[in-house]
Amino acid sequence: MSTIRSINPYTEKVNAELTTLTRNLLDHKITTAHHAYWVWKHTPSTEKKALFLRLADIIENEKETLAELEMNEMGMLYSFSLAGIAKTATLVRWFANNFEAILSDESYESEWLQVTSQYDPLGVIFGIAPWNFPFNQVLRAAVPNILAWNTVLYKHASNVPLCGEKIEALFLQAWFPEGVYQNIIISSSESEYILSRPEIAGVNLTGSEGAGKIIGSLAGKYLKPSILELGWNDAFIVADTSDIEKVAQEAVMARVSNAGQKCNSSKRFIVREQDYEKFCEAFTKRTNSLIIWDPKDSRTELWPLAKLDLLDDIDTQVQKTIAQGARLLTGWKRLDRSGYFYAPTVLADVTPSMTSYQEEVFGPVASIIRVKDLDEAISIANNSEFGLCGCVYGDNLEQCIEIASRIETGMVFINMPAASRASLPFWWVKKSWYGKENGPEWLKAFTNKKTIVSLKSAK
Repeated sequence: MSTIRSINPYTEKVNAELTTLTRNLLDHKITTAHHAYWVWKHTPSTEKKALFLRLADIIENEKETLAELEMNEMGMLYSFSLAGIAKTATLVRWFANNFEAILSDESYESEWLQVTSQYDPLGVIFGIAPWNFPFNQVLRAAVPNILAWNTVLYKHASNVPLCGEKIEALFLQAWFPEGVYQNIIISSSESEYILSRPEIAGVNLTGSEGAGKIIGSLAGKYLKPSILELGWNDAFIVADTSDIEKVAQEAVMARVSNAGQKCNSSKRFIVREQDYEKFCEAFTKRTNSLIIWDPKDSRTELWPLAKLDLLDDIDTQVQKTIAQGARLLTGWKRLDRSGYFYAPTVLADVTPSMTSYQEEVFGPVASIIRVKDLDEAISIANNSEFGLCGCVYGDNLEQCIEIASRIETGMVFINMPAASRASLPFWWVKKSWYGKENGPEWLKAFTNKKTIVSLKSAK
């Protein structure tokens, strides 16, 4: 048993201290989830739908409280969080209104056989959540899993434990049975023990590549299905455009959204020689004009990073990249003020051998890459071990679509920053790893598509 702290990234003051679960209490949580599963799997669809629609209403009604908690624990801009909470309520409603049709039985005839497929739940799903969107990231995974008649145990990130506790309270407030959703405050070292337990039927994680390797290997060791979403170094290609300054300005805001702490945000900006210097100039000018301030102030455009250790990690990556030959256009240091602020940084002339090209920099740091033509731009975009999202900006829609079709990634957005929606399949390739989130497939992720076969009745 140990203690974890919730710290306000803007004031650097402690919000609360919480104690991790003992092994006995953890066992009790696992047993409770398992017992709840056997009741929940027989809960009628109409009752489930009503519960989730009530949950969505509660989230919406308490959006100010939830946004303030997210701001205090993660440092997120209050107005940005409010919009995200509203989006989360919409996500819950979409899954609640569509799960019955998506998970309905499928019947067909094959030769002399009558075939029916049904989606059976697996059991208790162990979830490991990131801190960058403390409410949305958890609920976009937990809601579909529970609607598919599973129950869940969630380990939230250690720097947002109050958000984790609040999510469980929301489920209970919506009258969900005890054990359907549980928050567990544990050390990461308990993950193997949890996955070794026979009651645990699968695991989903959103997090770093390092965490994904550990959880993926443990899932394999204990033969448990897993879904891993690890983000990484997404490309932003600038195609033919009559307004390079506007594209550069939009690129800046795409990069610094959520203080640069988004797995699917653009990080490598790929620009042809003909537009390169003008893009760099406009990008730097807009970066230098960002309002860096209090998360409570809606005028703020860049807020603090969520954790103190991120400042050192980002600074190390930036300094390595500069030492490797990148051109520093602005930024490069922690700001001399209270709060976990890192100066928004622009690195030009980045090449594939450099650190900020090869690694995800999870903060307000942009890497700008020079190419000769669009074929080389596509080659550079694909020259990555990762593939979550990508963006293409340009005036010619057909040209942009053609470029998008050649990018090796899970999603591509044209003339808009990367985003997520409940109805949009959120998929990825390469070391952004495997599995699917959002969309119809996410409801089926932790189910068994069971096939029932009988002889066709004679007519």
